[in-house]
Amino acid sequence: CDIRSLGCEEKRELLTTIEKAVAFVTTMIFRDGSSQLNSEQVLTSSVKGVVVLVKNQTDHRCPPSYSSTDYTWNAANENDKLIYLKTEWSSLWEQEQQAHKKFARQVLFQMLHCKVPIICFKAKDFLRTLLQVYGNEISWKQVADSIVLDPRIAAWLINPSDTVPSFECLIQKYFEKPFSMGTDTGTLKNASYQNLGVNLENLYNVMMDLAHDLQVQGLWKLFCTLELPLIKILAVMETHKIHVNKQELKKTSEILGLRLKELEQEAHQVAGERFLLTSSSQLREVLFEKLKLHALCEKLHRTEIQQLVSTSEVVLNKLQDLHPLPKIILEYRQVHKMKSTYVDGLRTCMRKGFISSTWNQTGTVTGRLSAKHPNIQGISKHPVRITKKQYIKGKEEEIVTISPRTLFVSKTGHTFLAADFSHIELRILADLSSEPELLKLFQEPETTDIFSTLASQWKGIPSEQVKHTDREQAKRVVYSVVYGAGR
Repeated sequence: CDIRSLGCEEKRELLTTIEKAVAFVTTMIFRDGSSQLNSEQVLTSSVKGVVVLVKNQTDHRCPPSYSSTDYTWNAANENDKLIYLKTEWSSLWEQEQQAHKKFARQVLFQMLHCKVPIICFKAKDFLRTLLQVYGNEISWKQVADSIVLDPRIAAWLINPSDTVPSFECLIQKYFEKPFSMGTDTGTLKNASYQNLGVNLENLYNVMMDLAHDLQVQGLWKLFCTLELPLIKILAVMETHKIHVNKQELKKTSEILGLRLKELEQEAHQVAGERFLLTSSSQLREVLFEKLKLHALCEKLHRTEIQQLVSTSEVVLNKLQDLHPLPKIILEYRQVHKMKSTYVDGLRTCMRKGFISSTWNQTGTVTGRLSAKHPNIQGISKHPVRITKKQYIKGKEEEIVTISPRTLFVSKTGHTFLAADFSHIELRILADLSSEPELLKLFQEPETTDIFSTLASQWKGIPSEQVKHTDREQAKRVVYSVVYGAGR
């Protein structure tokens, strides 16, 4: 039922039903007519409402809290209720709408407070939306205290290689039959409404099967103690905005753009012809067909498919002492990456001077978080030194240091705090493997940076001569081995 059609007595009965519920299965409906169950749902479409299947009894076993593992639900579908809560309101009929809005809020808040599972596909988006829609009336603590189960996270935990499990795939796997989804962009019509109710019932059953599989595989504790709390943390994180210094961002983009033009001119001059610096084929033609630098250096890396001499960073580093062009290309790529990804990329993600990344906990096989719009984790902490040429005679060139992270500005009265575990994954590896040499490295008091020490041993150079690139290479090799590269 649409709660807007309920009378006072029916509303009281609904609240009583919610109080006695043993689970809620929910999905958001978007203005474009899709729901969270649709794999093709448009991310930019705004939320129109929420459909909730209120489960009163069930025959599946699933813990109502993270501490218990013995709780029985007895299914009786005739006692379940399917309700629609509108969250998008127009300015017309304001007084009447305020009453409906208040009751919808009351229902949602009571669901969060009930201490029974809220089952939702892409639960993080649901919780974030509640915080955004009812920001002044709901606290993150209410969200943190709720019990949320996400079948998508459960499916990924069972099969991490499938980083984007869809509702359709889960239904086909557990029910071995296709299904149809249907919602309406206006008020939910009876046919599509009931169809969505069937899908929510299916979602509930899938979650119960996934819960059973998690317990069988010994993953239930990990699911409850790590992955589920993380859903709420990420939902809250996505409601916070980070201010960006727009003036400094624009200035930095201009400096980097000017330097790219200068490097392009320098490259054309030393090459003796014009070519596209971002084109690997054109660069290969200049380096190896015209300048024939490959003849002056042994064992250059080649591309896998066509077996052409590579124009990668590794190859250019080997060639940079033989001719000025490789060094220019290396700097061009560094500046271009900085400008396109870390500076101009931020500008495309900004809204009213702020950014707010979207976080994905199923984006990697290894379990690491990933972020997009923007990828705030990928913003380099290492500054780049840019030479600003002076075109006034007698004036010296100016060295400008650019660090993308300085473009972020904390709110008034606040400050940024950076915290990180020291070599945590390598420490875990050392403990689990009991590898003597690795344990010895961590136990030696003079070892302040494990990767610099490993790079020193690997390359046979003193620790004080280890460069940042050497350290990064050692780190990349170590973690590649840890996470199964080459298997």
